[in-house]
Amino acid sequence: MNLLEVKPAYQKGELPIALNTAYKWSSEKKYPRLLVKVSGKLFFNFDEWEMMAKKSIQNQEKEAHRIRSIL
Repeated sequence: MNLLEVKPAYQKGELPIALNTAYKWSSEKKYPRLLVKVSGKLFFNFDEWEMMAKKSIQNQEKEAHRIRSIL
């Protein structure tokens, strides 16, 4: 698991989302595997982020293929 504490990672410019977004998503339980709370600190899971990005790319490729096949 590749976890980085949210606040220091944001200060170093290593967090791919805004700090407020991270806290909001955490409070909403929007991506429970992406933002993990351990001992009262919020951590960002970069492995999950990479997996989400790969799925997004696959979905975009499928959509592009579907659109091209229609045209």
